Amino acid sequence: MRLSNKFSINKKLILIMIVCILLGAIIINPAIYITSCLNGIIVWATVVLPALLPFMFFTKTLTELGVAEILATKFKLFPKIFKVPSVAVYVFVLSILSGYPVGAKIVADLYESGNITKEEAYKITTFTSNSGPMFILGSVGIGMFANKKLGIIILISHILGALINGLIYRNHKEKKLEKNKKIIVKNNLSLGELMWNTVNSVLIIGGFIALFFVIIEILNNLHIFSPISNLFSSIFNCNSNIFNAIFNGIFEITRGCLDISKLGLNEFFSGLLCTFIISFGGLATAMQAFVFLKKFDMRFSFFIKQKITHAIFASIISIIILFIF
Repeated sequence: MRLSNKFSINKKLILIMIVCILLGAIIINPAIYITSCLNGIIVWATVVLPALLPFMFFTKTLTELGVAEILATKFKLFPKIFKVPSVAVYVFVLSILSGYPVGAKIVADLYESGNITKEEAYKITTFTSNSGPMFILGSVGIGMFANKKLGIIILISHILGALINGLIYRNHKEKKLEKNKKIIVKNNLSLGELMWNTVNSVLIIGGFIALFFVIIEILNNLHIFSPISNLFSSIFNCNSNIFNAIFNGIFEITRGCLDISKLGLNEFFSGLLCTFIISFGGLATAMQAFVFLKKFDMRFSFFIKQKITHAIFASIISIIILFIF
């Protein structure tokens, strides 16, 4: 017990030190980080907000209207393959169409409405935490690389990787089991409540995006990853900027993909690296998703673990496709 308490105290002290370093960096040169925060807000306001707000509003509306319950009686394939209720197909399709973090929000909504249990929510999350075609094809493929074919390869690899990931975790068991909840269909639908829920969710996402833009800028200015980047570049005999881009992508996927697009790499390596970064999702996206996933006590370690495996599977598929085409 004492060892556990000592570990918790040390962990807290480390977190305090990290926060103090971040605050100190901002105080020393506030102008740079105000600009970084503003850039994050601009990305949220011009790219994320227009795409996510309508999707979040209408998916929440469909869930409240009991569409998930209707689908549960129509689709029998997902229960056999992934060992989850049929409503999982509803989450999967909408997660692919709308992108991060809509899949996480719908899973949380289904859990709260009683359509799925905690264990089922865990399993469904493993293949429904996905990026969408608007980002992969539009922003990355066409916008950053001016290469529609590359965007299609990344999208296909990302989706297939998610499905394989779901198969790997189909037998996942939670220690604390709970009985199936009673499905509740709400008839007193309030548009005001739906809009409040949507706007609140989108604002939280915007806050995380702006925050991680600042954190990435601080880490780059303090050259935190430079020793690791230089080590990897000497081992693999390649440009250290490649590893800087990967580290940036681990924190925020848009920044990582943008940095990779500026390196002038060939199609194979650009596609492979972007597939890994997008499928992992980045810590910024993980924190956005976790706002919703904590409703059923999702363990952060499990979420990161299944995102790493998703990234690995998607990357392997991208290698195969890129070699063929």
